[in-house]
Amino acid sequence: MRPARSRWVPRIVLGLVGAGLLAAVISISVGEGGPQPEDIGEIGPVQQLFGGIAQEGAVVGPEDAEVTVTVFTDLRCPSCGDYQIDEIDPLVEEYARTGRANLELRHFSLGEEPTTLAAAAATAAGEQGRQWQYADLTFRNLEAAGAEADEEFLREIAEAVPELDVDQWQDDYNDPATEDLVHQDAELAAQLKLPAEPAVVVSGPAGQVKLIESPSEDDIEAAVAQVSESG
Repeated sequence: MRPARSRWVPRIVLGLVGAGLLAAVISISVGEGGPQPEDIGEIGPVQQLFGGIAQEGAVVGPEDAEVTVTVFTDLRCPSCGDYQIDEIDPLVEEYARTGRANLELRHFSLGEEPTTLAAAAATAAGEQGRQWQYADLTFRNLEAAGAEADEEFLREIAEAVPELDVDQWQDDYNDPATEDLVHQDAELAAQLKLPAEPAVVVSGPAGQVKLIESPSEDDIEAAVAQVSESG
C-alpha cells in the first residue's frame, strides 16, 4: 500500500515557486537587469549615487555647468579609493546632481607605469556614459581583488555595471583610441606637475585652482566658490 502524500507538500512547492517568481519580479523592477557577478559588491549604492545624472565620457553632470571639478586619481590605489568615497563621492550629489558643477575624471598613475589597464577599462566604460560607476565599483572592490586589477577583475567590474553593454565595452577597451585618451590624461598630469597623490583642479569663469595632496571636500567646495561667477 502506497503511503499517503502529505497535503503540505504541494503547498510548500507552490510557496517556493512563488518566492522565486517574486524575487525575479523585484530584480527586474529595480533595474539591475538580472543576476550580477557574485564577487562584486556595493553595486546598489553606486547606482543610487550616479543613477539619473547625465554622463558623457569622463564627465558626470551637466556639460554646460559653469564650474568643472577635475579629479586626478589612480584606480589601482586602495588609499585613493578611500579618498574617492570619503571626499569626492559627496560632491556628486552636491554638484553634479544639482547642476551646480560637473565632475571630470582623469587617470593619474601613481606607480612607475605611465598608464594602467584599469584606466583604460574605466575610459572604455565612459564611451557608454558609465565611467564614474565603473571607477567607483573598482575602488570599492579593489581590496577584495588584492589590488591586482587584472583583466579578469576588470571584466567582472564591467559585468556588474548596470546597463553597460559588456561586448561593446570590450571592443572599446581594446581600441587604440582609448589608450590615446588615457595617455592624454597622463600628459596633462605631467604638465600640471602633480605629486604622486590624488589631486583636484577646479575651473570656472573666475579662474582655476589647483589642489594637491588629496584635498578635502571642504577645500574643493571653497575652490568652487572661488572660481564661480557668483563667487
